Amino acid sequence: MHLSIQNQLTLLHDLLDEQITYKKVSIDEYKQIKKLVQSIITNRDVEGELLNILPEIYYYGIKGENAQSYFAHITENEQKIKRWLRMINQVKLHQSG
Repeated sequence: MHLSIQNQLTLLHDLLDEQITYKKVSIDEYKQIKKLVQSIITNRDVEGELLNILPEIYYYGIKGENAQSYFAHITENEQKIKRWLRMINQVKLHQSG
């Protein structure tokens, strides 16, 4: 099944949002984040600020897979994650308009 860019952004947003809400995550979620980012980057409709933060999110996924403490990893990156969530929402609103 192929997900639209809107669906991919929504899924990425939900995964990141749940992490800062519940401070819990599984290694599979980090893998999913990385796959989503890779897929979104290849979309030609993605540009600007979102393209700038996608490598940060990908790196966050890599570091998360290897983190000693998922809680600490999420907590350390919480402000970045909130910024990413705002950016994803802006892009979703722009693309739906």
